[in-house]
Amino acid sequence: MFNPLILLAILVAMPNSTAYQQVNPLINNYGVYTYPINYAVIYNHVIGSGTYIMTIAPGTYYSVSIYGPGPLGLYLASNTNVLTLVLSSQGLSELKTGATVKPLFAYYGQALNATIELPGGEYYIVVINNGSLIAQVMLVTTHGYPTPIVNAPIGVVDYGLMPSQVGYIPYSYTTSEFLGEARILSASFQPLTNCSSLPPGSFSLQLNAVLEMTINNQTQYYWVQNVLIINPTYDLMAPLVNVWNMSSTNLTMNPLLIIGHGSVVNNEVYAFMGNWTPYEMPLAVNLTITTNRTVNGYPQVLIGYSMGGINALVDNVTFLMTPSWGPYLVVNGSEYSPLGYLIDAEFVIGGPGCGAMVRANELNAVLSLYYRGPGGGLLPVPSAWSMGSDTGETVVNARAYAISPGTVGVTIGSEYVGPLTNADYLAFLILNDYLLNNQSITSIELPLPVNSRVFVTTPRDVYLGNNTLLRLAGLLINNEYVNFTELMLVMNQSYVVNYLWTKYYRLSIVDASNQLTNMSGWYNGDSIVNITVPKTIVYLGNETRLVFAGFTTNATHYTIVSNTLVLLMDMPVTVTINWIREYNTSLTLYTINGAYVGTTYLGWVRYGEGVTNVSINGITYELRTPLIISGVNGTAVLNAEYREFNVRDALGLPEPFTQVVIKCGGQELIGVTNAYGVTQELLIPIGTGCMIEAPVIGYYGIALVTAIILIAALAVMRLIRRR
Repeated sequence: MFNPLILLAILVAMPNSTAYQQVNPLINNYGVYTYPINYAVIYNHVIGSGTYIMTIAPGTYYSVSIYGPGPLGLYLASNTNVLTLVLSSQGLSELKTGATVKPLFAYYGQALNATIELPGGEYYIVVINNGSLIAQVMLVTTHGYPTPIVNAPIGVVDYGLMPSQVGYIPYSYTTSEFLGEARILSASFQPLTNCSSLPPGSFSLQLNAVLEMTINNQTQYYWVQNVLIINPTYDLMAPLVNVWNMSSTNLTMNPLLIIGHGSVVNNEVYAFMGNWTPYEMPLAVNLTITTNRTVNGYPQVLIGYSMGGINALVDNVTFLMTPSWGPYLVVNGSEYSPLGYLIDAEFVIGGPGCGAMVRANELNAVLSLYYRGPGGGLLPVPSAWSMGSDTGETVVNARAYAISPGTVGVTIGSEYVGPLTNADYLAFLILNDYLLNNQSITSIELPLPVNSRVFVTTPRDVYLGNNTLLRLAGLLINNEYVNFTELMLVMNQSYVVNYLWTKYYRLSIVDASNQLTNMSGWYNGDSIVNITVPKTIVYLGNETRLVFAGFTTNATHYTIVSNTLVLLMDMPVTVTINWIREYNTSLTLYTINGAYVGTTYLGWVRYGEGVTNVSINGITYELRTPLIISGVNGTAVLNAEYREFNVRDALGLPEPFTQVVIKCGGQELIGVTNAYGVTQELLIPIGTGCMIEAPVIGYYGIALVTAIILIAALAVMRLIRRR
């Protein structure tokens, strides 16, 4: 159970009071504890005897055992198609292992009314739901009687299941005593199946309860029956006591350890039957089952009845063992015993014994069932149903109807099998998915006094840490939606409140361009987020820009196409928009000797990119030291120097005013000589050999050659004249 002291947001005001208080002092007023609805045994177990109520989930089945030989009447009504099989014990084992089975009988559909003949032995009626819907099934069996007719132990039964507008609320309690109060004004029965050991026309009034105790760290369950066999023909009655093992097939009832007026039969049941005693109509009788411990600490069950002011102790059944817990009589609608029996309390009318079925020809009775509360007083059971489950004696043509909490009238008529009435002192408040202490989601079940008022507050948003948020989307109060953070209820009925939370995760976007930072925020869990970068190049001014370079994210489910990221918000997510900063860079250049070269423009260069050379007028020059770009303007030293070249022709004469090609390391520079055959200063890479390509004979050579030719011609002409 939860610790109520930390439920600071849940306050309760008692009826006729204006003062709210914590729920702690209210929880155990009736010894009742509740559980979430999905724990209710009606959703995972068969309820009934003779007539069975089944809620069968898709892909599952329930089975009911029955013994042959003899005729078996079968009636079935379902809201959806189900497969009904009659199998032997071996067939049921094969079904559980998935093997192919050979049924004695098979039917598929929603309505069945049939009679089959059973051979000797144990058989199982199996109802299988192979569909996609939950099957709500009523199955009727009449063993030894060919006509299927609704039959059940009829009276007042507490299964620990309180009906509400949204389902059955399971609860449990322990007590030291159950008391069944009966007033039978008239009764007449006829047998439909035989019980040869008991008089024809007799019937039984049964007070049945589950005894629980822990011995050697093992929980043991026993089915205790305080029965009056009543023969209305002769106005005689006889008490019968049975104590059955409900724990497991491995537990045997040792006759040396269980003592009383009766004896243990076949190591499986303790039985005692008293003498026939006359009674007078109308019959007013109380049946009791009480537990305590002897002076030696042994569990003791006292079984008796009172009639006409006289108390009769029928039996005192003592277990010669020392429990670490118990003994208690218990009702629990959230679980069943290891042998599959429901943990309930029953005060019912049925056949006299032997699992017999009788028909009520005349019946007028009032039955009440009480338990001893923690304060010592008798309280009507919290919820009353019309039919029993853990006893095999049934009645036909008997109908129970609600009179008051824990009290029903029983008369002749078509039988109703189901819940009848809830207690007028107790209502249940179930909070599903309640935020406990602003830290954890849990279910809280509170039994509260009828007409008390409940005030529950819940924050709208709850930060869970790790960039995770819960946001209250509303409440379902008995399946009706409201969108409040404060809840005020008057407990005039049971309420199931479902808190509807939506989980949000934080999306953090890191974007140096500030285009997408406004998308950062809280997103619904499992939502899809589309992040598209609108501008993949962003100019910041001052010859600086950002160029989109992709996404980085910790998301586990995402896809990237170009400048778009689509991701699933199933966790806190960080997205970084990756940008490359670029500068429209210019460099001021100097030679290795410190001579100013000029300014060169590199264009858009990435921040942090290394520059090792530059190109000037088509010539590539290495930098003396590689330059890391960190801004728009930079200074660099070229691994170069300015040089002049003296150009001589083949005659060794200067070549003036001539354009020459100077090849240095595979690159070509163009120079022009002056009148002295000297080029202008050229920027030459250091460490490279240079070759000059110039005309073989320059202007001076041509002039010289021309002069020589002219002189020679003049000389020849003079010689000719002399001759």
